Formats: sequence, C-alpha cells, structure tokens
Amino acid sequence: MKRFVNRRTDAVEDMINGYLAVYPKHFEKVYGKNQKINGFIRQACADKVSVVTGGGTGNEPWSIGYVGEGLADGAVVGAVFTAPPARSILHVTRAVPHEKGVLYICTNHAGDILNYELAGELAELEGIETRCVKVSDYISGLWGEAKDERRGQAGVAFVIKVAGAAAQAGYNLVETARIAQKANERVFTFGVTTSSGYMPGSGEIVYDMKEGEAEYGKGFNGETGMFVEKDKDADEIVDTLMRHLLREARLTSLDEIALMINVYGLTGMMEQCIIGRKVVDILASKSVQIHHIIMDRMFQPLTCGCAVSILKLDEELKQLYDMDAQSPVLRCWKNR
Repeated sequence: MKRFVNRRTDAVEDMINGYLAVYPKHFEKVYGKNQKINGFIRQACADKVSVVTGGGTGNEPWSIGYVGEGLADGAVVGAVFTAPPARSILHVTRAVPHEKGVLYICTNHAGDILNYELAGELAELEGIETRCVKVSDYISGLWGEAKDERRGQAGVAFVIKVAGAAAQAGYNLVETARIAQKANERVFTFGVTTSSGYMPGSGEIVYDMKEGEAEYGKGFNGETGMFVEKDKDADEIVDTLMRHLLREARLTSLDEIALMINVYGLTGMMEQCIIGRKVVDILASKSVQIHHIIMDRMFQPLTCGCAVSILKLDEELKQLYDMDAQSPVLRCWKNR
C-alpha cells in the first residue's frame, strides 16, 4: 500500500508541520531539546484553566484536531501508536497559560497514564498545579469489567468538549477535572472492525483479518476483540454492536444523549450513512432522546469499521456541551 510520506522517521513531524502550515493563524509549535517538535498550542489561549491532551499518532484527527476554541488548548504528539514522552508533555504544559492550573486528558493506556502522571509530578515541582483524567469509554475485554480498567477511544472527544467548555466558562481546576471525570463516567463506546489494519505512514499490516469477518471490541492497535461473526450484512452488524452498547450504557426512555457515529479510515461516507440510519432507528425504537448527533471521522484507525459513542447527558453536562466549540477540522459544535 503506497502512502504519501517521505521518510517514515519524519512522518509525524511532517504531519504537524503540514497541519500548522495550513492553519498558521491558529497555533504555535512547542519545541523540546534539539528543536524537536513536541506538540503545539492555541495562539489565543486565555487566562483560565488550560486543557492539554495528546497521545500516539495514527488515529487522526485525534489528537491534533482536538485543539481549538472551547476544546483543548494544547496537544502533545507521540510517535505512531506510542504515548508521548513525559518531557514532551511538560514542555507543552509550560507553554500553555498555567497560572490557574492544567488539566490533562489522556486515553486510558498504560504508557499514556505513566507519562502524564510523571509529567504532572515534574510540573508540580515547578509550581504548576495539574490534574489528569484518563478516558476509559471503550467496551472491550470481559463484560462487567470496571469502568476505570477500560481503554479510551472516540469518546475522548466528548470528554474534551465538556472540559474545554468548563474551562472557558471560568471553572477552577478542581471543578474542570470533576466535569471531565463526570463525562468520562457517562460515555460509552463500542466498535467493530471488518478488515485488516495497517500502520499509518508505512502501509504495513498491523493485524490480519479474513474476508467477511466482523470483530467486535477490537483495539485500534490490534488488541484482540471480544468475539467474531461472519457473513453479516450492515444492519445485522449494527444491530449486534448497538445491542451490546445499549446494555452497557443502560439507557432508558428517560435518558437524553449525545451520539457520535465515527467511521474508521478505510470506511466510506456511503457506509457511514447506512450505519447512521440504523443506529438512529434503533435508538428511536427504544424512545431514547437524542440531543445532538455527530456523524464524522473523529478517531480513525487505518482499517474498515466503525464505533458508536454515547454520552448520557444531565442538565450540567448539556449546558456545557451546548457551548460553541471548533477546531480547523472539527466544527460539529459550532453554532449548533
């Protein structure tokens, strides 16, 4: 598979340079040692709690597209499928306004957790107060596993949205972290993978799947899913996905939700619309109230498949969710 890269070792830095070249009025680069780019921040950062996020590359627009008005203030960029180093996180922490504290939002993977916690300790030594929320929305592994043991996936967008709104509204660090954690506890994502997966930047196969298989709960780095089915059509696949997602989310007709229909990198818009129609039909049959729908590419492993995320809203979360937010590539909350 031919990819549009120059040297693989430069692909991540080339990506950041390209993104910032296209949107030069939005961001500033953050450099570490030897003028290596560690990430970037918003140019218009306000005097408030700053929200910093980031992770390994390869699932864009996560995380570079999540920096913007009402969203994150800075992103730390790691190598493909690799957590950013603690020193890189610290450099971005220093670069954002930090007098009122910095909230880290990362996905719940071992490397990310260790490095963000270490960065927080280093920042505290410099007098910068931090908190860290580890997003754990993805239903995978054993049924009934503790929420804080789950991996993070596309639902991180919802957590960053409400945290960014809280910070923009003037919440202090403790309250902004509380809001982010509350959203994390109320967001659920389940996905299905229907083709082999490829390494961004090289096109090499990360994991191989047989034609006609659908693997549910598979990790975006190729972690084994929960079960495999064969020879199902689109509606049947979505039926299975939603049955398990709704069971974990425990939705009732009294619930009001934000809904995200996210397709993976090798799935087209035609398929996304077919998936979206079935998801909406299933939720309507359950009399679930849909407050807002996002149908977009929010978290894209280089494979075929999709994930559906649900955020269970209450009045506090809904008020923050409805605040304007946008980045150059995410406009799903602007003037909605």
